[in-house]
Amino acid sequence: MRDHYSFPVHVPEQIALYQTDHLLTHDVCQFDPARAADALQAPSEVLAIDIGGDKIRGAIYAIGAGHFTKRDERFLQSRGGAGYLAFLESLAEEAKSRNLRVGISSATKMDGSTISRTVNLPHFLEEFRCRYGADYRNLFTGQLSVTNDTIAGLCGSAMLLMNRGGVIQDVAFVICASGLGASVLKDRNAIHVEIAHVPLVESLNPLGQTRPCGVEGRDFVCVERVTAARAGIEDLYFTQTGDARGGTLLGRMYEEGDALATVLYKSSALALAHATAGLAERFAFSESSPGVIVFHGGNFEIGKYRIDLGANLARLPHVHAQVVFSRDLSPNVCLDGAAILAAYHHP
Repeated sequence: MRDHYSFPVHVPEQIALYQTDHLLTHDVCQFDPARAADALQAPSEVLAIDIGGDKIRGAIYAIGAGHFTKRDERFLQSRGGAGYLAFLESLAEEAKSRNLRVGISSATKMDGSTISRTVNLPHFLEEFRCRYGADYRNLFTGQLSVTNDTIAGLCGSAMLLMNRGGVIQDVAFVICASGLGASVLKDRNAIHVEIAHVPLVESLNPLGQTRPCGVEGRDFVCVERVTAARAGIEDLYFTQTGDARGGTLLGRMYEEGDALATVLYKSSALALAHATAGLAERFAFSESSPGVIVFHGGNFEIGKYRIDLGANLARLPHVHAQVVFSRDLSPNVCLDGAAILAAYHHP
């Protein structure tokens, strides 16, 4: 590894790629935070589930008077989704026996209630497809709301921001953890945005990542391959050193000034800032209508990373938005969003 790397400040061609067909988007549902607050008025209970890249959580939410309270939370840490299905089957039995509405946030690409693609959960998908056709409605037979995790996090964040007195117009929600993903709330339309799988320009790839995107046959190096923790940072560290280390340890090394970890996380924060700027321009976040961008995921639990990302965003001309980190709204906005959507879709 070289002793010194020079990082660019503004790479217009990366932002421009987000204005092309490389950025895939999909309208998912309508969501109005004010109407969601109305759906939380009547007292009831819902079961919320957050299926992440390395852990799965479930909790009962008591809702009423426009608010919600989480209790009985449980979780399972895993790699590749091993053990996820048994965990879900137990929750499905509980939901059936107690006649609970269910909301699911799933860190996968969804086609309705069916998983159509996952990178981080191969063990879970194989088992789930074999037994239930990869369709959550075949497992949870009662009232069910299921969305991609970025949509759940987006709706949860919008609701929490409104409860804090914010005027909610446009909101973007960006996850950077095991993988990279995003969604946008624009004119009350929740849109899934594949922010990860856009080509990465060479000047934002200082360590020369060569591993291709691989999603649906894409053979270029995508933005996720340097930004995300597992798909980018951990992979690059192993390529450079032959030593497999997890994101928690690498994050501590970055905070402590390790040279390679610093390059990895600075590269990630810079590429993510450009992806965010591209997203903001694509969805017309402007000075007259700035909106809010919420960042969520393991990368943002690192204080130094939050600082580096903020500094990068401040130097880019396209980011007209208030920046919020989900950790300042809730311990888990995706789980909250799953609960809100369960009530919103089945008031």
